[in-house]
Amino acid sequence: MSATREEALEMLNGYLSGKLSKEIIYQWALKIVISDEFDKLRVKDELLSGVIHALFDLHHEGEEEKFNPTADELEYYRNCLEGKIEFKK
Repeated sequence: MSATREEALEMLNGYLSGKLSKEIIYQWALKIVISDEFDKLRVKDELLSGVIHALFDLHHEGEEEKFNPTADELEYYRNCLEGKIEFKK
């Protein structure tokens, strides 16, 4: 399964606005992360793969929550996807 920046931005906005749950976001990201296309995507578009990875990491619970992206990190990705700031690896 392939993804676009527009789809990732839609999911990110949905999560940040409270319209989409962690579970919905995780299931969407999981389909992409386990696909054969994800390795190619990581090379082709580091921003998009970073966003997808961050959304995938939202599923951590308990002690593993320390691996969850912060609200600031998600805002950073949103600003990058919207072209407001430059993505830095």
